Amino acid sequence: MIATRILRTLNVSAASGLVLRDGAFHVVADDENALFVFDADAATRRIVLLPGELPDKHAKRKAHKPDFEILVDLPGHGLLAMGSGSRATRERAVLVDHKECITVIDTSALCEVLRQTFAGLNLEGAALVGDEFVLLQRGNRGDSRSALIYLAMHDLHQALRSQRFVLTRAPRIVDLNFGAHDEVPWTCTDLCVLDDGDLLTSVVLEDTCDAYQDGRCLGSALVRLTPDGVLRWHRWLDTPAKVEGVAVDGDMVWLVSDADDRAVPSQLLCATLA
Repeated sequence: MIATRILRTLNVSAASGLVLRDGAFHVVADDENALFVFDADAATRRIVLLPGELPDKHAKRKAHKPDFEILVDLPGHGLLAMGSGSRATRERAVLVDHKECITVIDTSALCEVLRQTFAGLNLEGAALVGDEFVLLQRGNRGDSRSALIYLAMHDLHQALRSQRFVLTRAPRIVDLNFGAHDEVPWTCTDLCVLDDGDLLTSVVLEDTCDAYQDGRCLGSALVRLTPDGVLRWHRWLDTPAKVEGVAVDGDMVWLVSDADDRAVPSQLLCATLA
């Protein structure tokens, strides 16, 4: 069991991707069109990723949201927010450069290829691993298959230039299986790289049968993998919150939660890797 501590509540719900950069926490939420920056002095900034406002009502908002589940730091380029690809409205990525200028990238071609392997496509995390760009596919109770998807770095760089993510090399896929609890499978919600090159992924027990509907969360955990996806350890977190974003700084781990309820603020938590 890994002990966690709540640092603060965030004035956003549905936090789903987290990057710590220059002492500030950068967060995307899967039901917003914006990137949120939480500074150490508790100040908050909002960077618009897509124009327009999303509907207030839950069902309509869910149907129209871009579902930004991924936030990854691309050195030399900026921060990349990516949609999950679980619906046509969720096949976009947005690059925020160091001047906070926005570039929208069409990921529909990428999602079309990945959907040939994962009918219930649900991309939840990403990381730069060696000379590859790695995406994290999240399973569910209906299809428990989670996986690491290794893509050519060239294809990522070309997507940043062309604003369209097209694969020139077939993805390399490593299946992940972390077992189940009370018949609910552990599924992955985010991914980051540790200082020694190992991967750290957050996993949850969410009782849902597909990539669209939310379900009751029975627990969260952290999993450490080798760069090729071999399991090193799997440890429960002591929080009841559904952890959807993870970032690391040395031995410190930072986490954000998503209660699947716009009335419930996300939490920023921390833990130590022993």
